[in-house]
Amino acid sequence: MFVRRSLAVLATTLTLAGGVNAAPAIWKVSDGNSSVWLFGSIHMLPDGMEWRTEIFDNLLDEADRIYFETDLGMEAQTRILALTMERGFARDGVLLNHRIDAKLMSKVRSAAETYAVPIPTLLAMQPWMAASTISVAALTAAGYDPTKGVETTLVSEIPVKRQGFLETAEQQIEAIAGGSEADQIQMLVATLAETDGLAAMVDTMVVGWLDGTPDVVADIFLADLGAYGEAFVDRLITQRNENWVKQIVTMLETDEEAFLVVGAGHLVGPDSVVTLLENKGFSSERVQ
Repeated sequence: MFVRRSLAVLATTLTLAGGVNAAPAIWKVSDGNSSVWLFGSIHMLPDGMEWRTEIFDNLLDEADRIYFETDLGMEAQTRILALTMERGFARDGVLLNHRIDAKLMSKVRSAAETYAVPIPTLLAMQPWMAASTISVAALTAAGYDPTKGVETTLVSEIPVKRQGFLETAEQQIEAIAGGSEADQIQMLVATLAETDGLAAMVDTMVVGWLDGTPDVVADIFLADLGAYGEAFVDRLITQRNENWVKQIVTMLETDEEAFLVVGAGHLVGPDSVVTLLENKGFSSERVQ
């Protein structure tokens, strides 16, 4: 019932928002000699959601190379899984219920029951991994599918020789898992606090994304991130944006016509990739 209700509300809202003419934002950043294009993605989407446009497909076809955050190919997935297991599961024999207090553990058990996540599995996890697992389970229960996200769709159709990556799997996992145990517990607390309303929140964000209103995405995304703590936001957003900007500057300096697909949250707010590039003197414009 929860899944059907969530998707029904999303479908109705998209119709009212003009979802038939969906146009997620695309930015063009230029230095006079060349340009790169930036598309903000959603990593998990419901099956059958239409988000591609003629402009998007034309830019994708014309680009010298399409860059993703990290490699999501089949071989890379094996490496990512191994790293996740290594970083996500406790190697010191201390179970999750001995890392967090009884009140928080009670909330973990409740979420595990609601979203059908085995408690023994969660007990063996580091707090960050438990938080991620519960979050993905909640979104999956609401009809969101990680295999239907923007990146997984594109990676399967773009030749490997045309793909580029902004960071390694190690760097991406470090951004999520690299905090202290206290940071990880704060992440778990924030995740559990939002699970009941997570589907509705993401539905609203997806509507804003599809309707080409990044300000809506920014308002929701940035407000939600605040509960996770400054250290987490710095690792997940600020540091990565700055690292990507350095690479984009090189692309522009070498006249590479690149098309970048990164999480929509990296292209909104005062520290967005677009804003950082503008601060460096590059021009930008919305082309969709």
